[in-house]
Amino acid sequence: MPVRNLDSRTDRRGALRLLRLLLAVSVALPLVLFAGIGWRERWEAQDEAERNSSKNALILHEHVLKVFDTMSQVLDRVDERIHGHSWREIAESEPLHRYLKTLAGELEQIGAIGLTDPDGFVRNSSLVFPARNSYIGDRTDFREQREQDSGLLIAGPVVDPTSGKPSFGISRRRSSPGGPDGSFDGMIAAIVDPDYFASYYRRIIGTEGESIALIRDDGAMLMRFPTLDPTRPNATLPTLPADRGLRAEIRRQPDEGIFRTGNSIVQGLERVFAYKRVGAFPIYVVYGLDGTQVTRSWWRNMALDAAFVAPATLALALLAWLAYSRAASENAAVRRWADEVRNRERLEEALRQSQKMEALGQLTGGVAHDFNNLLTAALANLHLLARHLPADGQRFLAGARTALERAEKLTRQLLSFSRQDAVNPTVVDLGDSLRRMADLMERSVRADVVLGWDIAPVPMAIAVDQVQLEMAVLNLVLNARDAMRGGGRIRIAAAPGPEPRTARIKVSDSGAGMPPEVLARAFDPFFTTKGVGKGTGLGLSMVYGFARQSGGSATIDSRPGEGTHVCIDLPLTDARPEEPATVPAAPVADIRPLRILVVEDNPLVLMATVEGLTQEGFSVETAEDGVTALALLETDRNFDLVVSDVVMPGGVSGIDLARHIREHWPQLRVLLASGYSPESLATMGADTASVLAKPFTPNQLAARIRSLTRTG
Repeated sequence: MPVRNLDSRTDRRGALRLLRLLLAVSVALPLVLFAGIGWRERWEAQDEAERNSSKNALILHEHVLKVFDTMSQVLDRVDERIHGHSWREIAESEPLHRYLKTLAGELEQIGAIGLTDPDGFVRNSSLVFPARNSYIGDRTDFREQREQDSGLLIAGPVVDPTSGKPSFGISRRRSSPGGPDGSFDGMIAAIVDPDYFASYYRRIIGTEGESIALIRDDGAMLMRFPTLDPTRPNATLPTLPADRGLRAEIRRQPDEGIFRTGNSIVQGLERVFAYKRVGAFPIYVVYGLDGTQVTRSWWRNMALDAAFVAPATLALALLAWLAYSRAASENAAVRRWADEVRNRERLEEALRQSQKMEALGQLTGGVAHDFNNLLTAALANLHLLARHLPADGQRFLAGARTALERAEKLTRQLLSFSRQDAVNPTVVDLGDSLRRMADLMERSVRADVVLGWDIAPVPMAIAVDQVQLEMAVLNLVLNARDAMRGGGRIRIAAAPGPEPRTARIKVSDSGAGMPPEVLARAFDPFFTTKGVGKGTGLGLSMVYGFARQSGGSATIDSRPGEGTHVCIDLPLTDARPEEPATVPAAPVADIRPLRILVVEDNPLVLMATVEGLTQEGFSVETAEDGVTALALLETDRNFDLVVSDVVMPGGVSGIDLARHIREHWPQLRVLLASGYSPESLATMGADTASVLAKPFTPNQLAARIRSLTRTG
């Protein structure tokens, strides 16, 4: 049964949507109701807090008013006691001192009583006798009383002389002989004991976050409980600003009111204040409640409500969740089964494609490897033929050599695709290598294409195969040229890469760019957008293979209408680029020629190799396979070097031959000639330092032999 039909028959999305809706409603509806109840209780908690604050302010008002009335009566009694006495008599009267001290002791709210003459000197008090004649003529309350009869005047803040704590005073004029219209004859003052108010307020306040304060209408704070800073109980009390906060609310409602602030001026907290004016006095009693107390009480109520609502909500949600989970698991099981069928089909298709590409790679590698042998024979024979042709025949030889070089390029591309390309990494400077390619690149583009260069003037040593580097850059330039049918600009740049210890080659063009589906397959072998016969599809895959074999990476950035940018990132090396090889000195005539054993199963390659080495001055012996070579070496080991192919019949490969020679005759050097990459040979146990890549010419083989025999 097709998977699509199975999906249509087992599709339960409608039932799942209904169950999801039921689950959402079972959770959301109780939460919405609970939120509405919480919002209502929040406002009720605030209203309750404001009502309680107003009640407390009223109670505190009655207490303060009673204190002020008591103080007024005390000052009146003192005024009657000193009536008719001169200030000298007052200052010398110890009974008067004892009387004042008795009054202060009997009334808890009084801290001290003092009598001040018209000049501002305290002449008698309840504290000490005789008085120290302390001068208070510069105090505000004394100046006000001297200028006019202010009645019962509330002064402060002042410091209590006994405890040193902030407090306030109450004063009145001494009755003068001329009555209220008479001249100023001194002042009678009493200082309120702050501990009395603290003791009383401590009994009133029941929770943390409450406060009580006495504030004069000019903003001066006369007293506050508890103190603002417990570590500094004697600190000066602040004055409230007139343009904002509580004083602004008092101006709006001067008798009593409720004021809420989100940022208290005194403590910076959210608070609720209830205030009331004390009788006719310019004094306000203020009760404050911390807003967090209201919030805490509200949370307690909400927690109690949640204790009843949560279990029922959870039970309903759990039932809906169980139903939904069961339906979802059944639907997921069907989906997983359908996905497994699709994945199996995709994996089978990927496996078939992989097997096809693997088989194609093996076929391509085998064909290219055999073709390399043919190229080796052809190049060697052309090299030998060049020595015998007259000058006018060299141009035909050059044409044949050009064709073979193109065939060699195609072979390298095929071997690169099949991962069997032979590389000869050498250390070169990237900038110098690209500059040497300038003439080749200029000849490779059309007249309507402008080729630009941007090579950073810094050393960039890399270890790569020089030939493959040139082929990779040339392929990118040719692809860029073909992408600009109406002309354009190609830019070749080289600079240190974005990653540490890397160099980047960037080839950019102003062509049509690639759509996403083409960009995704650009590096695939045999993929090309060119017409039949105009491209092999191996160019970019060779570039990618070269970058990976060199330890780097290759990336493409392209958008339709914006051109294409291909980047090759290669690792830098600490080795220095090789110096140009010096021409070796001519060998001395009486030195014996080197004796070489050539092991090759291909007759054409063997013939060309033997002839080339003979013309280079070597003495050459041959063997057609590894078995024959080992038999020959058992009887004649007087060879300077063995040149051997890798793949040979008879059960003994070139690698087996080299291993046997290394074990039994370690002084004899072996040079392997192969079209396989050094990485592939290394996995088979070959010494990659003694490998010559096919195809090669006789002079290249001779130079390599001389190099090995000199180092050996």
